[in-house]
Amino acid sequence: MATQEIGITLDFPKGSFDNLIFTNNTLQLIEETKDDAGNGVYRDSGSWVSEVIFIKDKVTSFKRISRNVAIKGSGSYKIYTSSSPDQLNWTPWTEINYTDGSISTPADQYAKVKIEVFAHKTNATFTVDDFNIPDKYSNPFLNSSDGVLELKNLYRLVGEKEINWNDTGKLFITKINKSYFKAINKIEVV
Repeated sequence: MATQEIGITLDFPKGSFDNLIFTNNTLQLIEETKDDAGNGVYRDSGSWVSEVIFIKDKVTSFKRISRNVAIKGSGSYKIYTSSSPDQLNWTPWTEINYTDGSISTPADQYAKVKIEVFAHKTNATFTVDDFNIPDKYSNPFLNSSDGVLELKNLYRLVGEKEINWNDTGKLFITKINKSYFKAINKIEVV
């Protein structure tokens, strides 16, 4: 009697997903945001676990996993298998041999496949705010215009003209709350 190798296709849209999605016929990490150059920024890692695969009547042994992998960027992946006689007691997840796809999980009536995907960190530039909108922030102690965010060091106060002033010139009076300032370096009248 001849032995024939048959393939059991994994149904990627089904199964359980953790930080992964199945889109455009690929598993990919969930994109969280984009950097200033428009490149995606993804979750650090994620996994997918297949639905239970019924093996008993289809094959005499569960030998290898054939894979068609296209990695974008500098990510990596790992593939694990597990088997069970009754869908209650599962063997520990065992990583496959990537050279030939062979697995060391014992053959049994049921099997599952787990794929873990890892993103590798690269440098990215993010602009939080360009501070070009005057008075965007309503904090009276911050200057957030002209492309900078800095502590305010110039305060314009409008004084009331003292009408009972009889000397030369004019006198304007205003109150300054000293608890707002650590020090006053100078006072200018403009």
